[in-house]
Amino acid sequence: MTDNHIYGNYNFELSTRKSGNRRNSKIADPGSFLYPRETTSPSRRIQVLLVVLSLSLLCSLCALGVVTYLLCGSLYVSENNQIDSLLETKDGHLGATASAKMTDIPLPTRSAAKSTKLIGCKSCLDGWVSHGAKCYFFSNDAVNWTHSRDHCVSMGGHLVIINSQQEQTFLRSMNVNSWIGLNDFETEGWWLWVDNKPLSQTGVNFWIKWGGGVSEPNNSKKDDPSGENCARLSNPEGYSGWVDAPCGELHAFVCEGLSVN
Repeated sequence: MTDNHIYGNYNFELSTRKSGNRRNSKIADPGSFLYPRETTSPSRRIQVLLVVLSLSLLCSLCALGVVTYLLCGSLYVSENNQIDSLLETKDGHLGATASAKMTDIPLPTRSAAKSTKLIGCKSCLDGWVSHGAKCYFFSNDAVNWTHSRDHCVSMGGHLVIINSQQEQTFLRSMNVNSWIGLNDFETEGWWLWVDNKPLSQTGVNFWIKWGGGVSEPNNSKKDDPSGENCARLSNPEGYSGWVDAPCGELHAFVCEGLSVN
């Protein structure tokens, strides 16, 4: 009995191998029941790959945004610094226009003339001459009319405005042939002072009257096709007064400011 029991299974296995189909009688791997194999479908792998790619793309976009922000900020600061530098340079050369060409500075308009302010000086600054309640600056440099106007403004005054016979006599005594603050380049024959007041409102004018019925202003186009649109003091032999002249001619100039005691 003992022997039959021990070899019972062995005989059963042998009989099975002999009587059954070998292909259908394979014994399953015991390990497959204890440790089943995990399988990953292709669709699952694709989903994981797409998630990884999406995260990588998002990170790249964030990094690009940060770099763009920093770059734009740097360019903005650099541009502002350049603008500030240009403005400082322009302000530093405000009084240096007298050496430039006339074409570099546009002729003033009515609105520009209105903005001209008459700034006084205390008991006349050094280089200025006192007369009555005003101070006068007589330049030694010869420049065109536009530059003379701008130079006077840069010094706190304006090209001289002549309001009386007394003032004209004083300027004549200085024996000057200089620009004054009178022009008609906006409208021919309509003479305006630099404070935008018409000549007709001052009540006086001192245009030279030549012999033979010829007088100033005559808007001669002999020397300049654009005519003579700016006024200056003139003291030719036997005459004294104002003449009109091409604004591009180079002459000395007279600035005027108020005297404050």
